Amino acid sequence: MEPFIFYEEYALAICKTCQFAVVSDELATHLRTRHRHIPPSTRSSIVKAISSIMGIRTNQASLAQLQYPDPSTAPIDHLADPRTDGIRCHRCSYVCRQT
Repeated sequence: MEPFIFYEEYALAICKTCQFAVVSDELATHLRTRHRHIPPSTRSSIVKAISSIMGIRTNQASLAQLQYPDPSTAPIDHLADPRTDGIRCHRCSYVCRQT
């Protein structure tokens, strides 16, 4: 499963190299664009292994049900620190870092 680990508490795959979580439907794209050095057959095996994990979050819509941890919770291993340079829309709460 390298470079991923499965974080069971939040049902997410975390890329240890890139330090962010990836839903299973986006694993192939992540591997193809960010980890080109991994052979295609190995990438396919990684996607199959992670996608077969029972209960894993599969798409962006499944993240809507994610309950965020309390701010006092210790940081999640392998995730980068949160970005603080984003701009949030006051109407829809969309956040972006570039305008």
